[in-house]
Amino acid sequence: MHRLLFAAALVASASVARAQPVAVTLSEWKVGLARDSVKAGPVTFRVKNSGTMAHGFYVIGDKVDKGTADIPAGQEASLTVTLKPGTYEVFCPMSDNSHKLGGMTRMLTVTPGDAPAVAPKKPAVAPVVPKKKPGA
Repeated sequence: MHRLLFAAALVASASVARAQPVAVTLSEWKVGLARDSVKAGPVTFRVKNSGTMAHGFYVIGDKVDKGTADIPAGQEASLTVTLKPGTYEVFCPMSDNSHKLGGMTRMLTVTPGDAPAVAPKKPAVAPVVPKKKPGA
């Protein structure tokens, strides 16, 4: 049993270690994202509450419905989720979504992960025909 728990912990920590980091700043009526798009796969949102009241951070979309606990003013939290290509809404769910309704919402685009490299096609080259020498 202990080995199974240890293996699960290793898998979870490996997923977090390779997750793309995205900085998030929350303040009154604004969600600031360091970037509006990420590649599909594990993403760790590093959330800082720069506001004067408690806020939270929530991600919802393609089978993802997760968020942080309440984050007191001046504090930080992290949230790691695995995202598939598509569009996700990120927002502050505080006070029965009144913060979200007040403008604390953004859309995040998730693009497909790295596609395998495709060798460039060689340009078509016309055969070289030697010129005939005059008088030949």
